[in-house]
Amino acid sequence: MSVRSRVLGALPRGAKDTVKTSLVTARRMAPAALVRGAERARGRAVASASELVDARASRPLPPDASTRLWVAPANFAGQGYEWARSAERLPDVGARSMNIAGPIRFPTDYEVPPAVFRDLTWQREQRAALEAYTHVLVEAERPVLGSLYGNCAEETPALTRLGLQVAHIVHGSDARRPDVHASAHPHSPFRDGHDPRTARLQRLTDRNVAYLRECGVPVFVSTPDMVDVVPGARWCPVVVDADAWASDTPVLERARPVVVHAPSNGWLKGSDLVDPLMTELHEARVIEYRTLRGLDRAGMLREYRGADIVLDQFVLGLYGVAAAEAMAAGRVVVAYVGDASRRVVREATGEEVPIVEADPGTLVDVIGHLIAARDEARGLAAEGPCFVRRIHSGALSAVALGDFLTSSDE
Repeated sequence: MSVRSRVLGALPRGAKDTVKTSLVTARRMAPAALVRGAERARGRAVASASELVDARASRPLPPDASTRLWVAPANFAGQGYEWARSAERLPDVGARSMNIAGPIRFPTDYEVPPAVFRDLTWQREQRAALEAYTHVLVEAERPVLGSLYGNCAEETPALTRLGLQVAHIVHGSDARRPDVHASAHPHSPFRDGHDPRTARLQRLTDRNVAYLRECGVPVFVSTPDMVDVVPGARWCPVVVDADAWASDTPVLERARPVVVHAPSNGWLKGSDLVDPLMTELHEARVIEYRTLRGLDRAGMLREYRGADIVLDQFVLGLYGVAAAEAMAAGRVVVAYVGDASRRVVREATGEEVPIVEADPGTLVDVIGHLIAARDEARGLAAEGPCFVRRIHSGALSAVALGDFLTSSDE
């Protein structure tokens, strides 16, 4: 632990916040070279001159439109980029997306390495670049200017002072409070309050939800379960290219159906509960079970297109990008969506989600029923691509963002 962390840890909460704010302000006013020296002394990677030059050269020009939207800085599952494209469906709206480079790459308009995102020179230049925009959509309560203002509570007013309209969009785990979730879902992964992962998420989500409730700007959520968690939030559906995921592989024609499960985070998908059940069915030669980990986009496309049944998650009570991709591929999708999420989709669209409902206690029976009633299962699978085209093409996301993007201080 650094000296800075030890000192802050010893302070009362109020004093700690005051000191943090003072340190952030001092950093913002300091010479960039001095700040880089301090970063090196703390053992943190510092952006090289060439990285800063590349970031400056690759920064996209503002859109040629009356309404100019900046979406940043997460782009989880490529959704920041997709929401930017969705916004451009609206009249005279242009948009750009930005994210921090990570191990998995998704389409984006602008990507910078983590060290660049932390760099004071880049942050100052990016702040100046945002003055050419009219609106900012902040993802996952992560500041779009890195550590320049310390957190969203300080950054949002600063962006407003620049003349920008600001909104937030929740991705999910950034605001899904473990205590609330555990009280509502019998197989919640957060039921063990002593798990350090749960404790970390509790601190993060408590802070984020408290901020979202007080921020005074529009809040959107990407998954239907979050509408009830963040008061006043509006569902902005995830976006999937149905044509890219389309498959002509017949469904449930093999004697042993191929069942795949591709958890992006096994803990939050219930993989530890699902894998033993499906492995037992695999060993009994009822199904061919494949657990997919570490695949790139091409690998996921191949496996989903060739599967009969796709297992999504069984503990959270929602559906997101992965389930929508599997529906777009015309596969039978099985997940714990939950009554609340289904209700939100029904009320917003008038449609039923074509995902087979199951939880860890019912999954084996559900798989058995799908194998026994194959025609019924094929019919449900056939509904998936049409559902995705209607709900997750970006058109409804544009409608959701429309009121925000027509707001102006002018």
